[in-house]
Amino acid sequence: MNHLRQAAIFFIMVLVFALPTDGAVEVAGMSLVKIAGLMAFGLTALLLIMGNGIHALRAFHTAVLLYVAWVMLSYTWSAMPVPYETTQAVSSDQALKSNLYILVISLLLFQLVTTVQDINKLYIALVLGSFWLVYLMVKDYQVTTTTVRHHIKQFDANEVSVKLAMVMPLAIYLLTQVKPWWWRLLGGAYLPAAAFTILITGSRTGAVVMVLGLAGFLPTILRSGLLGKAASVLVMVVALIAAANVIPQKTIERIFSTGKEISSGTLNERSVIWANAYEEWEESPLYGHGLGSFRRIINPYNVDYTAHNSFVAITAEQGIVGVVLYLTVIGIALSLAWRLPGDERWLLLLMLLVVVIGQMSLTLQDRMYVWFAYALTALNFYIKNNAVNAKYFNKVSVTT
Repeated sequence: MNHLRQAAIFFIMVLVFALPTDGAVEVAGMSLVKIAGLMAFGLTALLLIMGNGIHALRAFHTAVLLYVAWVMLSYTWSAMPVPYETTQAVSSDQALKSNLYILVISLLLFQLVTTVQDINKLYIALVLGSFWLVYLMVKDYQVTTTTVRHHIKQFDANEVSVKLAMVMPLAIYLLTQVKPWWWRLLGGAYLPAAAFTILITGSRTGAVVMVLGLAGFLPTILRSGLLGKAASVLVMVVALIAAANVIPQKTIERIFSTGKEISSGTLNERSVIWANAYEEWEESPLYGHGLGSFRRIINPYNVDYTAHNSFVAITAEQGIVGVVLYLTVIGIALSLAWRLPGDERWLLLLMLLVVVIGQMSLTLQDRMYVWFAYALTALNFYIKNNAVNAKYFNKVSVTT
């Protein structure tokens, strides 16, 4: 049974590795995420048949189940029950599958990952997968006189930035908290590579969440002596000078226009989309217009975009009930992160904040890596809490 479990953990690691670049690697017409997910699911089913117990964190999984159930139920009153004419839109059928996937990954992790070492393996897999995304983004990068934003086919530049920034706190954990030097090297190498990639996308959202991700160093810096703090300031100054010399001027100007866009702009027309979405939401405030309906209800306003905000999208499609359930999932994840010990509390809180703030300007509520972040936080709490309880139980047994 142990060999079967190790094989299942291997495939869950492959799944996590493939999350940042979902769709970029295919085998026999199937994405690596689906292949690894199916293998992990099949092996987990075998383990359950052979007597492995079912593991879950009641509050977290109940919230996830209720949210996914409500989203799927909203398919029955969807204003978009058939595939939409625009290839950019996600049909209701696709959205159903996406929500099933996020439910499965939330459950799978808890059945297979049972130790702190297993969690560290997930961190390694996610950092390596994010490194692959960095490679895909920068391998053909060229600076010209007109370069403002860099993006590649299949990958939205803003979303790439959120993905890479989300992993930064985990890379900092590898760099500062683990013993094997090669894990520390991996975490240390990822941070400048990810920061450079985020900057060349010219994403304003990316710049904000990158700063949040790098804030994971704060506890280490605050604990260091005067020399350590001075070295940190020096590293930051050198990094800024290097960025100014490597990143195109127009890209830097775009990033630094974030404040102006927030105070006096339309956030690249996002505010217009949100105003129109609000008018449609008023027609069905409690239940919304149903799964995958956003583009259909917004189309009469001559708008052919997604909501560019997960919370607006959920409110329009699943109404007040849906957004309350989604916020409950986020709230539980944040509360579990807050209850973690030491630096992990700060690092996982930052990871969650990157994910939440990224959703303020992007529609990401059905992305697997977003739900992986929620589940990873809950899993950390579940394993660390069980370890503490087991240690206490063993101590009491020895004493008695």
